[in-house]
Amino acid sequence: MYSADFLRDLAKDKVTGDFYPFDTGNIENVINYIRKLVGSLSDNPSLIIEPDFDYYGSGFASYIPVRISKRDNSDSTITTAKNRVSKETKGILLYISNLTPFWYFGGSEWSVTTENGRQVSGSSGFLFPEDNNAYDTTKWETDMERIKFTLNQFNYQLLKQDELETPLDFDLTLGSNFIAGKPRVFDCFFHWND
Repeated sequence: MYSADFLRDLAKDKVTGDFYPFDTGNIENVINYIRKLVGSLSDNPSLIIEPDFDYYGSGFASYIPVRISKRDNSDSTITTAKNRVSKETKGILLYISNLTPFWYFGGSEWSVTTENGRQVSGSSGFLFPEDNNAYDTTKWETDMERIKFTLNQFNYQLLKQDELETPLDFDLTLGSNFIAGKPRVFDCFFHWND
């Protein structure tokens, strides 16, 4: 498992790792590295890759969320009414840590509504450990293997649901919008404070 010191460092937003760019301790170097990783994911022409490098528009997150959907819209429902088009997607959400070379993924849903071609509303969910299998595994099997391969090429390790669900066995104050009750290992790796 992970040491208390390692998890405390993540909770303090300390960049940690033993290869470049993590060994520099500089988060901007890591962000640039993740941009290259996302660029490699975007090489798959059948997928739409949507990273959020702006931390949901405010605050700070210890990860970069990346929404992934099918370019052929086979994972989406599209409805049209007058000048409005609504698209509801059941895709994949990646959390790529910008503090340490670990990542996680799961099923997620989001929607976008446009009117006369301009976005007027949208919604998106967040990822939790239990979302790991909340997607159509048959529909996503081949694409997920390619995604995992790409993350592995960048030396990112995939975290497991059971280890992320584990409650911390030490006291820790952690700034995050999503902690309900005792913090879990997940909260150290993936936290956002608005």
